[in-house]
Amino acid sequence: MFTVVRTITNLSLDEHFIKSPAATFFVKVEGDGMVDHGIYEGDTLIIDRSLTPTKNSTVVVVIDGELTVRHLSTIDREDASIWGVVRGSIRDLL
Repeated sequence: MFTVVRTITNLSLDEHFIKSPAATFFVKVEGDGMVDHGIYEGDTLIIDRSLTPTKNSTVVVVIDGELTVRHLSTIDREDASIWGVVRGSIRDLL
């Protein structure tokens, strides 16, 4: 089996991930609690605070004053507030 790779000469994060610049933030992941969802320690997440999460969303929530990443379906605490929706992830492979 072969994987086809296509060269990209011009790549813009704005074009692909940032729909609302004033509401978009980047956060660095610490910890390994989301590896089952493809998010690893050291990843940079692209967060959009203007989006409304859906049942399948991965979100950043505030719990006890701390930002944490969770799948929306796993949030069961009344004192957790959704801070933003994860739009993408950037991983340094080196």
